[in-house]
Amino acid sequence: MRLKKDLLQENNSSEMEETDQEFKTLEKKTFHLHLISQAFNGLAFGILMLQDVILKKSLLATDFQVTILIFLTSSAFLFSIYGTEIINRSNNQSRTIIIMAIFSRFFLLIIPLFETPNFFIFCIAAMSYTDSLIKPSWNTVFKHNYSPARRSILYSYASSLYTVVILIVTTFLGYLLDINYQLYKIFYPIAGLFDILAYMNLAKMIKMGQIFDETHNKFSGRFSGRLLKDIIILPVRNLFRIFRENKPFLRFEMNFFLYGLAFMIASPAVPIFLVDTLKLDYAPISIAKGLVFYASTILFTPLMGKKHGIGNPTRFCGYLFIGLLFFPLMMLSIKYFGVDNQIISPDILLYITFFFFGIAMSGVTMSWNLSSIYFAPNSQVANYQAVHITLTGVRGLFAPFIGYMLMKLISIEATFIVSSFFFLLAGVMMFRESRKEN
Repeated sequence: MRLKKDLLQENNSSEMEETDQEFKTLEKKTFHLHLISQAFNGLAFGILMLQDVILKKSLLATDFQVTILIFLTSSAFLFSIYGTEIINRSNNQSRTIIIMAIFSRFFLLIIPLFETPNFFIFCIAAMSYTDSLIKPSWNTVFKHNYSPARRSILYSYASSLYTVVILIVTTFLGYLLDINYQLYKIFYPIAGLFDILAYMNLAKMIKMGQIFDETHNKFSGRFSGRLLKDIIILPVRNLFRIFRENKPFLRFEMNFFLYGLAFMIASPAVPIFLVDTLKLDYAPISIAKGLVFYASTILFTPLMGKKHGIGNPTRFCGYLFIGLLFFPLMMLSIKYFGVDNQIISPDILLYITFFFFGIAMSGVTMSWNLSSIYFAPNSQVANYQAVHITLTGVRGLFAPFIGYMLMKLISIEATFIVSSFFFLLAGVMMFRESRKEN
């Protein structure tokens, strides 16, 4: 009897070792594909990152058109919750992701057709709305293909590669645009192709992990009114259900919402401030937003990965949001100490500001992508991230217009000051929540 029991324990132990080895192999292959996809993502985003500056500086858009661009790209996240439903119901999730990616990046391929602010805004917005459908799928891979102990650190390594590529591409592109701004018509379609390649790697990672949500019926190939109703209504019901069942996640999202308000209130003001107030060329802007910002991100992302860890992210976010309150104030210092009084070169102050901004955002980016995993059950990781991303879209519906109204009714300085206040409030509320959880 004892011999039989020992043999059973040995068999169980052998099966566990075999399963553990298989998961390590999956994790290794996933990390390899993750690195490749982040390289492609970096190439694409490095090209696209100056879109608001191109719109304002070269296409001569009005302040309101810049605000509309910010509004449309931000509110696009509203549709993330529907993308999760569509992909979960698909018989072939990988194929669905690739089809969505191709459709989304089609709008970058046609951007050279017309050189007008409205067409440029339309193409960027259409791409953003379709892209938001796919974004939550990344978290499914992070949850199921990476072990909890190594998730943050592997993500931080891939993110560092992403930022290195952006740093190089954005800096280089800034100099080229100063020579001939119409080069964006060549680079934007190239960015679309790079993004498609990145999503092809995401599709491979999804397939490798054999991640399927069996709680839903798969799409049979026949479209019906009931299916359309499910896709439209169920995600909204899921959002309210998740918040009703998981109060800590609800409070975390409310506090993160305050950070998002601060960020989006300042977003329309930044390109206008750089172009109209500081009178900067593409080169210093691209150095600040590319080289300096992402150099600091590269340096601090591994540290942020360790600090984020696998525990409750509220205190981590509290420190970041408190730190971010200085970014809008430092932007104002460029005008007062650099342009008006010429105490320090405006370019130097701009680089210092964006280096500090990069430190804080290296942690915020990690938290934005990974924090929902802490609160989510295994089977609902994509749903929780979809809720997180969707709330980004909700605040995108009105926050940019708050910034615009502050600029027009009071001043651009008022926009930055109000932004700082919301950063402070978000940080204080996160610290309060962390104490409550402890």
